[in-house]
Amino acid sequence: MRLSAPLALAYLGFVSLGLPDGALGVAWPGVRTAFGLPQAGLGLTIAAGAVGYMLASAAAGAVLARLGIGRLLASSTAAVALACIGIAV
Repeated sequence: MRLSAPLALAYLGFVSLGLPDGALGVAWPGVRTAFGLPQAGLGLTIAAGAVGYMLASAAAGAVLARLGIGRLLASSTAAVALACIGIAV
């Protein structure tokens, strides 16, 4: 069975949205130790991410109408890749 291009892009976007969440959970112990951060810093980081998700979901309809699904998913995937690079660095 062959996937259509929009479905493949949607799948890629769905998978890429979950990557930073998993990376944060794995990276946090090392980040906390390396920078001498308190354990409560994880809560602040998760809260900031939740606010970002809410803002993104509120703006998603307008951005989708302006960019179209292909450009929206491509730009969101690029943003996720940059976030993963930032976590890795």
